[in-house]
Amino acid sequence: MPADIKNDVILLTCASGMQCSQLIPLLYGNWKHIRLAVNSASSEEFLKVKYPEADVVRGDMADAHDARRFLSGVIVVIYIGPSKSNESQIGFTMINAAQHEFKYGQLKHFIYSSVLHPHLQKLRNHRNKQHVEEFLIDSGLPYTIVQPSHILDSFPIALLLNAERSIFPVMFDIHTKFSFTILKDLAEALGKIILEREKHYFAQYMICSTGPTAYADIISILQDEIGRPIQIKPLDFLESGEFRKEAVSDTDSLPHSIRDAIQRLSLVYNIYGLKGNSNVLEWLLGRKPTTVREYIHRRILYSKKS
Repeated sequence: MPADIKNDVILLTCASGMQCSQLIPLLYGNWKHIRLAVNSASSEEFLKVKYPEADVVRGDMADAHDARRFLSGVIVVIYIGPSKSNESQIGFTMINAAQHEFKYGQLKHFIYSSVLHPHLQKLRNHRNKQHVEEFLIDSGLPYTIVQPSHILDSFPIALLLNAERSIFPVMFDIHTKFSFTILKDLAEALGKIILEREKHYFAQYMICSTGPTAYADIISILQDEIGRPIQIKPLDFLESGEFRKEAVSDTDSLPHSIRDAIQRLSLVYNIYGLKGNSNVLEWLLGRKPTTVREYIHRRILYSKKS
């Protein structure tokens, strides 16, 4: 059965997070019934103001009652899990609630945003997502799994543009290569998966906008675009862990499990990077994914207009 943009209810979880920042604007105004699930009062208030026609709901996805409330009447869920030590259990709770809605309600599609190479056992955040993937595959639900990589949108282009001295703190060896995902590409791919539905049942998609690319390459392109040098400030292992901690928490009371996961991730990424291939995303989009240079050029133009 084709998707019905006028009547189908779509649920997006972690709706105030980075992955939804491009997806919500793509869907909002086209799909008539969008439900946005958040955990905090501040996120709830922000999204209600920004998207007044959306159904913004607040609760705890780890709570079975809240999970069922989020999914009640939903046709499609785009499940994005929080980066927490109990991430796997939260995913299990949401999948259990989805099974109930699939059996007794109208749920037709569970889309899970996982991570590139979830089988990497050295990384706890990847391992957590692998557990959720396995649970989902065994659930009996019609599912699609997308596996984004490093998000290029987190690269601080605006900060480097506006600073008197452009200094970029690098958490990894600048010559270690990563394949990056650009959020606009991810959002467009998800939009097609939502709309085409059955075509994507039981699929797992590697979502990489770029091939293996070093931070040195990105910095070189940015220097070309802005016409001035950027000073690179390598961070040592402990500094790198603290830098990433500040990115995920505004308190000093980060649980040891999260701290350890951050430091392990910094160490593994520094040595091995995270590499993938853009062919699958090109097939999904029906076009070439956005290149690093295209993305940087677009961001610079946007920053100058702002």
